[in-house]
Amino acid sequence: MGYAILRLQKLKAGVSVRRSLLHAFREQPTPNADPNLVGANTHIGASNVEEAIQRFQERLPDKVRSNAVLAVEFLVTGSPEDMASKSRTEQDQYFHDALGWLERRHGAENIIYAGIHRDETTPHLYAYVVPIDERGKLNCRSFYGGAAALREMQTEFADLVGRKHGLERGIEGSRATHQRVARHYGALQRAEKVPEITVPDPSITERVNPRAYGERVAQSVINQVQPERSALQARAATADADRKRAIEMAATAKAAQTELAKSREQVSALEKALEPFRRLHALSAEAMREVYQQVQQRTAALLPRKAKGRPGPARKPGIER
Repeated sequence: MGYAILRLQKLKAGVSVRRSLLHAFREQPTPNADPNLVGANTHIGASNVEEAIQRFQERLPDKVRSNAVLAVEFLVTGSPEDMASKSRTEQDQYFHDALGWLERRHGAENIIYAGIHRDETTPHLYAYVVPIDERGKLNCRSFYGGAAALREMQTEFADLVGRKHGLERGIEGSRATHQRVARHYGALQRAEKVPEITVPDPSITERVNPRAYGERVAQSVINQVQPERSALQARAATADADRKRAIEMAATAKAAQTELAKSREQVSALEKALEPFRRLHALSAEAMREVYQQVQQRTAALLPRKAKGRPGPARKPGIER
């Protein structure tokens, strides 16, 4: 069983919301997206950036604190191999259930826009939520104010949505950090491309001055390989992050096994202590009376017996009256 992946990013400025929407609608260059598959993407609630921005502004209350979270961007997907094994219908049903879960948590009216990207390596759902509480105020803290709230959100999503689609929650308590999914797969995609190097022809002046021509060729080659070099660096960083995450997950699993062993020992000790009481509970009423009589007899045998016919304590000599 693979993992259900749920991430969120808090957006505190209108320009951040617009920048994220430009990426969502592919209205800016997106190197990790296949331009031939852009038409397969799905848009829900808005058809372009300006329409989504208008819905966003309409949901904002009249008074907004300067440090308030204006919107929360959610990203929902699953383990790459599990998502790849699902049919288009199965993927869409998973995303449909995930969006329904978000609507129940925040209200459908507060989801200004959502969509599905299928032009990247792993399909994923994204949604923009204006975090308005029951009083009609921006209050992201009430929904996701701390680590405990975020853990509960991950558990709830896995139980109510992921499990229905064969996906489980990641290991709770892991200290691993997570990259944006698009950035992660984009780096891998770009790193697999082999650059084609072209060498400029020398000018008339450079034919006379080979050194100048060599410097220009060298700079040209550097400029051409730089994007692939950056992609390879990103891939190396991703691999290192995956290695650290594996180490942290192993440590978390080991700690969980230790706690489980302690719990089993405590249960075993408790069962041993309760065994006499279980035996008594299993006895019939007649057997219980016999046990009670035996206890009385043994108790009486242990108590000191009162002496009979022995003289009492001697009186102190005194004057008889």
